Amino acid sequence: MEYRYTGIILNKRNVGETDRIYTIYTLEGGKVRSLAKGVRKSQAKLAASLENITLTDITIIKSRGLGKITGSIVENNFSELKKDCDALLETFAGLSIFEKLVDFENPDAKVFSLLKNYLEVVDFIARSGNVEKQLLLRLGFVVKLLDLLGYSMEVDHCVACGKKISEKFPCFSSQHGGALCEDCAKDNAQCSLSVRVNVIKMLRLFLKNNLQALIKIKATQEDCDSVRLVVDDFVRWNS
Repeated sequence: MEYRYTGIILNKRNVGETDRIYTIYTLEGGKVRSLAKGVRKSQAKLAASLENITLTDITIIKSRGLGKITGSIVENNFSELKKDCDALLETFAGLSIFEKLVDFENPDAKVFSLLKNYLEVVDFIARSGNVEKQLLLRLGFVVKLLDLLGYSMEVDHCVACGKKISEKFPCFSSQHGGALCEDCAKDNAQCSLSVRVNVIKMLRLFLKNNLQALIKIKATQEDCDSVRLVVDDFVRWNS
């Protein structure tokens, strides 16, 4: 049976002498894997349209198992992003977390739209040379992805007692699912992180704004590093 997808190539793995297995997040079928036979041969035409981080219209013939990729037409290869090593490193880090969190064959149009939008914005930033925003955007993408998948962070009220969070003493507990007030942080010292004042503000901005708007956030490297600690810890608890 023939299946046609709009998909984004997440990664690829060599198998046999000339074949590859591709992992693709598709609009119609969610995350899927499929085999491309002979794609590593020097004359193979399909390889160029199946590079990592490519939006493509893809055709898969499947009767059992992984099926076989028989056609691919590129919609967007995000060429500016692929020219920027720093942007690529951050994007691969974001896609690695995406793969870890997203199940196979569980389609979600909002998740697909977020992933596509993330790559479009990263490509735009690479074109403009605004490299310092790459980490910020990757963190925002992961926070918004977690929220879409049902792993929402509570950043307005204490997850333990419900009290409104004070910006003077921000604390975060991935184990509890969000921010803690000063009193509850003392009671949960072993499983909470003290964070910089701007971290809670940034997490709120990530959740309330689209990815394009995040480019305008002014944050120091120290703020971004602190947010990264929180996000990485939250992902570990939820993956």
